[in-house]
Amino acid sequence: MYYFFSKLLAPFLKLTNLFIFLIIVLVILQKFFPKNYIKLIRNLIITLFIIICIFPVGNLGLKYLEKSYIDQQAISNIDNIVVLAGSENVQLTKISSKLSLNDSSERLIASVKLANQYNDSKIYFLGGDGNLIKNSIDETSVAFTFYKDVGFDVNRVYFINNTRNTYENLKEFKQFSKKDERNILITSAFHMKRSILISEKLKMKFIPYAADYRSTNSNSIINYYQSFSITSNLVSFDIFFNEILGILAIKLFY
Repeated sequence: MYYFFSKLLAPFLKLTNLFIFLIIVLVILQKFFPKNYIKLIRNLIITLFIIICIFPVGNLGLKYLEKSYIDQQAISNIDNIVVLAGSENVQLTKISSKLSLNDSSERLIASVKLANQYNDSKIYFLGGDGNLIKNSIDETSVAFTFYKDVGFDVNRVYFINNTRNTYENLKEFKQFSKKDERNILITSAFHMKRSILISEKLKMKFIPYAADYRSTNSNSIINYYQSFSITSNLVSFDIFFNEILGILAIKLFY
């Protein structure tokens, strides 16, 4: 139920989409019901939207999510390298018949790096297809192409492709993991807090290995001005807001 509910509401789990939708609805309501409180709510939402556009609110949120994973925990004697899907551009890979990755490609790159350092380790790639209408290929198909293209031994990679979200990813991996094994978890830094929370719910232990850091640190107003982008501010805030909702959902429903 949670899975289908989250997918049906997906467009509105991006706060910028929700803001724009609410502004349109409130403008229409204002024409038919010219009440002061409707105008007040509309102006408040517009003000919040402008603040998110102009100021690095989203970047500060990402810093909060990522700060615990800046310093890497010591790694030794790793048995399993667990990689969460999310780096793969399934549609473009299907269209071009060539490997296509997105901004989270560091997840896959990090898995090869660690596997080369720990020659006896295995890679578990956890993915599948989270869409309500399934594609002809999924995230594991793209990941297989990646490992093959970079010349990595695909016999060391175990692909789990029957899961739809992070909770199902880790729950499925639990069936393959032994209690005395040391597991390292690779995912984007902003997504690590939620992933570790899920693993704790499932009574699993991981060494977190964060990749794909998104928060930036402007040392001055001038530097922020030079790199200022409304689009970037909105994207950062959407990522932060989506992660916070995910963390709340895990605490409430699992």
